[in-house]
Amino acid sequence: MRRLVLSAVLLAGGPSGLAFAQGLPPYQALNPVLTSRSGLLFQPYVDPGHRWQTRLQLDYGNAIEFSERPNAAFILDGEILRFDATVIRNLGRGFVGGSVALQGSYNGFLDGFLDWYHKLTGLQVAARSLRPRNEFLYSAKLPNGDSLHYPAKSAFPGDIRLMGGLRHGPHWQTTVSVTLPTGPEGYGRKTVSVSAFSTARFRLDDRWTTEMGLGLGVTPRTGQLADYEKTVFAAGNLGFRYRFVKQQAMFVNLFVQSHSYDGTGLRALDQREVTLDYGFLLRAKRGPEWFLGMTEDLEPRGPAIDLSFRIGARW
Repeated sequence: MRRLVLSAVLLAGGPSGLAFAQGLPPYQALNPVLTSRSGLLFQPYVDPGHRWQTRLQLDYGNAIEFSERPNAAFILDGEILRFDATVIRNLGRGFVGGSVALQGSYNGFLDGFLDWYHKLTGLQVAARSLRPRNEFLYSAKLPNGDSLHYPAKSAFPGDIRLMGGLRHGPHWQTTVSVTLPTGPEGYGRKTVSVSAFSTARFRLDDRWTTEMGLGLGVTPRTGQLADYEKTVFAAGNLGFRYRFVKQQAMFVNLFVQSHSYDGTGLRALDQREVTLDYGFLLRAKRGPEWFLGMTEDLEPRGPAIDLSFRIGARW
């Protein structure tokens, strides 16, 4: 009888070792066009079973964003790195946490591989033929006559994030986060941002889990792009996790975020982000749950990173 009761608790998503970390990995945009404005991110449901939860995540992406008009132009050609460390403390029905990040931008080494990959998949990125391989450039010419140029930076801090969340029930939570302006111009927001993301998670059966959410963020205008900056942002996600054997799973998550700028006439700035995040979630009998994945831009003319690789662990 005790075994039957325990099995029912596990299937219902109650707190236990197996129930912990059975959702999707988090997702946050990597492109500085997005991260220098919106503080929104997808925060998966935080299980109440562990008092402390820790997450380490490394994202490395290759970007080629190019837009040109008679009076304006934008290009971001390079590779972006972010190493993020997050700690969460459960407090009854709620939780608090914080994250810090180390970032970098580089000439990179993946252009040749991605040319081959795009030929293999049939997805051609026209801007790659306009730029030399593995040479960094991040610049903009704006309709008001301003010109911006941000050099590559081997290592710099990202904006600090503080968060607090409330579980409304066993399947629904809301997280509010504040970012502090510690990142440099062109990569960080240079002002405080506030965002909220509400997440719902459901077990469809003993193998399938789904998570979906909606978010809203606010960031004041600041800096040289203030004339074109949006101040209110919206985002949403829909994702699934499939457990194929024991605690090993695969996942896919579609994330959409509203545009960061308006009126530049450049799609790389004025268009929304549409990203597909997918990969594997692997766990041994002991130790953390590892996630290995990739993200792809589903609208190549928009600001999502063309292709990025992700590796992370959570305890």
